[in-house]
Amino acid sequence: MKLSSFSLALAQLLTSGTSFTTITTTRQHHAITSTFKQHQQRTQHHHRPIKPLFGILDEINSDAFQLGAPDKSSGPDMDKAYEIFLGELVFSPNDPRVDIVENADKSFDPAFQSWLTNKIEKSTDPEEKIALKDLFGMITDVQEKIELSRAAQEREEAERAEAERVRLAEREKEMEEGRRLSDTDVLKRASAVDTAVIDKKKEEAAEEAAAKKTFYETELTPEIRTSYGKLLQTLLPPYKAGESPASVVFNNYSQFDAQLIKVLDERRAGGDTDAGAVLDALAAEQQKRVNAATERLKSVLAMGDPMRMEGAIVKLAKEDQIDEPFLLLLEANADQAERAGAQGPAQLMRKLKNRAMDEKDKQAQTKEIRLLRAADSQEREELLTDAFTPKEVFIVPGTMENAQKAADGEQPEQEKS
Repeated sequence: MKLSSFSLALAQLLTSGTSFTTITTTRQHHAITSTFKQHQQRTQHHHRPIKPLFGILDEINSDAFQLGAPDKSSGPDMDKAYEIFLGELVFSPNDPRVDIVENADKSFDPAFQSWLTNKIEKSTDPEEKIALKDLFGMITDVQEKIELSRAAQEREEAERAEAERVRLAEREKEMEEGRRLSDTDVLKRASAVDTAVIDKKKEEAAEEAAAKKTFYETELTPEIRTSYGKLLQTLLPPYKAGESPASVVFNNYSQFDAQLIKVLDERRAGGDTDAGAVLDALAAEQQKRVNAATERLKSVLAMGDPMRMEGAIVKLAKEDQIDEPFLLLLEANADQAERAGAQGPAQLMRKLKNRAMDEKDKQAQTKEIRLLRAADSQEREELLTDAFTPKEVFIVPGTMENAQKAADGEQPEQEKS
């Protein structure tokens, strides 16, 4: 008997449930048929139905399958790993931004950021919620800056490659023209080399002078515009209830810099009236602050005596009245006095400005600012030595009267012998 005939007969038996039919008339086949009939009767007697075949196609049709590796971005193990990494960021002695950059692959992972966002939303502790929001803001800010830096680098590389391509094309064009020159033309060009070099230097000098643009003449790059995106969302409408361009400018005055003003001015030139309203509010706020600084400077100069002027500066610093317009006014007055040839008033104004900056730094409760402003290594060494030397005497020696004068912002008198 052929094996193919036996397989066909077996398939018919399993699918139709009918009796096994003979394919051949051999005695051996009758014996096999009888055996299968007996097996079928015993199977039906015990009521055991034949289960249908189940293959991979049925599994796909039932959607009970998963392609690829299992998702490991969630689950108890990943939650535990995220908690450990969050603890490292929160309790690290370093600046969080440094740790974020050093662990950029973890910090910028969309799964971790989604988990952190979910944790912020579910947090019931107000302090924890604020701290986590600040941390998430740092992560997104660092990520945005890195992406902007990468985009700027790619743009600069593309510009350099394009410039090199143009240069090579021009060079190739010149070489092609040189191949077509006759001997007479070559001699003519050789005789004009000296004058050509001079003319080329003049052209390069003219191009260099034209390339020197002021800060406000330079074009804004796409990266600069993108970097101010979040701040513009705060400065421009829609505003919250009770907000206006003036209030927004007042609350975010320290965020304004020259680049931001250029961005706003570009938008205003493009027809953005909201950007124009913010710039008008900024100009009004600056004028208010300049007027207030002018009145404070008048009160200082009205003291007459330089020592009392410095005492008034100390008092203003304690009242947090020394700001950028005040320092700029002192600098402007010093420059004006120098141009007029009045060296004495110019030196006085610069001395008052330096004292104002020192007192402002003291009120900031930090030594880092003074350390950064140190003129040389010797001054930095003195600042470090003074910072780590234990103080065993009063800062203001002398009588209680001198101490009271110092507290009021006046210059203490010298201790009498």
